[in-house]
Amino acid sequence: MRYDTVIIGGGLSALMCGIEVARVGRKVALVATGHSTLHFSSCSFGLYNAKNPLQATSALPAEHPYSKIGVEDVEALAVRATEILNMAGIATVGSAEQSHYIVTPTGKWRECWLSLEGMLTSADGKGVDFSSAAIFYPEGFLDFYTQFIVDHLESCGVKVTTHAFALPELTVRRNNPTEMRSVAVARALDKQENIEALAQIISQNVGSAEAVIMPAVLGFDNLDVRNRLERDVDRQILCVPTLPPSVEGVKAERALRRTFESMGGTIFMAHTAVEYTLEQETITSITTSKGVTLTADDFVLASGSFIGGGLKGDGKRIEEALFGLDTLTPEDGYTTRNIFEAQPFMSCGVVVDNSFKAVKGGKAIENLYACGAVLAAYNPVKEGCGAGVAMLSALKVADDIINR
Repeated sequence: MRYDTVIIGGGLSALMCGIEVARVGRKVALVATGHSTLHFSSCSFGLYNAKNPLQATSALPAEHPYSKIGVEDVEALAVRATEILNMAGIATVGSAEQSHYIVTPTGKWRECWLSLEGMLTSADGKGVDFSSAAIFYPEGFLDFYTQFIVDHLESCGVKVTTHAFALPELTVRRNNPTEMRSVAVARALDKQENIEALAQIISQNVGSAEAVIMPAVLGFDNLDVRNRLERDVDRQILCVPTLPPSVEGVKAERALRRTFESMGGTIFMAHTAVEYTLEQETITSITTSKGVTLTADDFVLASGSFIGGGLKGDGKRIEEALFGLDTLTPEDGYTTRNIFEAQPFMSCGVVVDNSFKAVKGGKAIENLYACGAVLAAYNPVKEGCGAGVAMLSALKVADDIINR
């Protein structure tokens, strides 16, 4: 099968690159092994852990992906990434110029660049814009720890009440504890009768609370559940991320896939790239685990890090799984004794040139790019820039492919 561009991966970086290349009319295919790490999303996207992220990125080492992108392009691509998310129906709040804070499932503020609309956030990480709140959660729900959120809000000076609610469908699910997980609850709240019943429960119990706080499980296919509830109960409704799987992350992945496919993109789902052909120092084709051979002018490696299977390690060295590309490996071990320090293995990954062309044997392959979590020379956890690097490096690669 012949395409203009083949992208190996199916996560945030792959989808962002695919959308950008496909929307100029190119024929693009994604080879996706399975679901992406968006399923573990905290309902936010990080650019860099700093009060002023753009200013902080200007001082990073030359090897960092943001430095390869360039300070001015980081700012421009951050705006474009936001526009693409919004175009896909993923409504966000926030700016690259100044971080805001989103509450975590364990009741702590965490800096972020973009958060999904309707989440519990703070401008300064110190307080919120309401003085009283009522927390509503499904009785028996396994992925939401109410007391963490109560303690957190009370530390911000908020008066809090809690209310466990039961709906007939969820009561049936409680007979099997594995059914009381985020996605199952969200699917129940897709249904009109359950939305109406929940609105009535909230109205009867909210009292004088200024805001309603709920776990982020308000609908799976129905994207208007939160807005509907706000109208029906006449209160601001704010959501808190749950433990994985993340309903909002799954919805974001699905929205990006729909957008990519609406632009003519093709997704080879449950396919893993296992072989490639190299001729005259360029990649000419890849073959998947299901025997499908894809040829293209350009290839993009967006296969993720260790979790996504793009990288593998044996305790002695780290390797890129498909092409055997050059990788950055720490000289003094993969980990440190202090788990709160930046762990060296998190900065391992594929070496690229300044155009994000992948390097093998010290030489860049002209038509093979790499982007996202597979890249070397940054720490997505300690720097809080995993989503930012994923999206911005993907858009940088897309620009290079489009403009070649």
